[in-house]
Amino acid sequence: MDPSALIRAYLPDEDAGGGLYQTLFGGGDPLLTSEIARVEIAAAVRAAGRAGRLRAWAAILSRIDADLAVDGPVYPIAFRAEPVIATARQLVLDHKLRALDAIHLAVALEDGRALADGEALAFVTRDDDQATAARAVGLAVM
Repeated sequence: MDPSALIRAYLPDEDAGGGLYQTLFGGGDPLLTSEIARVEIAAAVRAAGRAGRLRAWAAILSRIDADLAVDGPVYPIAFRAEPVIATARQLVLDHKLRALDAIHLAVALEDGRALADGEALAFVTRDDDQATAARAVGLAVM
């Protein structure tokens, strides 16, 4: 899962009515993201706080951190640098992707598939270019 989609599920002005949060967390399917999502999420939540868009930024970040904890519903994947970086590099050459978007997609391809152990794997993103690239490499997209 791309961090931008995960963040959106927690922000009240992004997820009116809690629909995305319920879709992601209500189905009982495992949710995976790259371990670097923690940095991206912290940066985005803090920036929303600084901009005055999110008054309770610290509480929301604490909630996200709890969901990313060992016993939480979102599993942060400690990715293997060698195959992930090589795959991400190829993704940016083949598709219109930003560097971090390529890394998150590469983690899904290299490590997410292995963790899925043959089960269906869907990539969650809110970025159109990333969704297009994910489909092109054979992932279902939410």
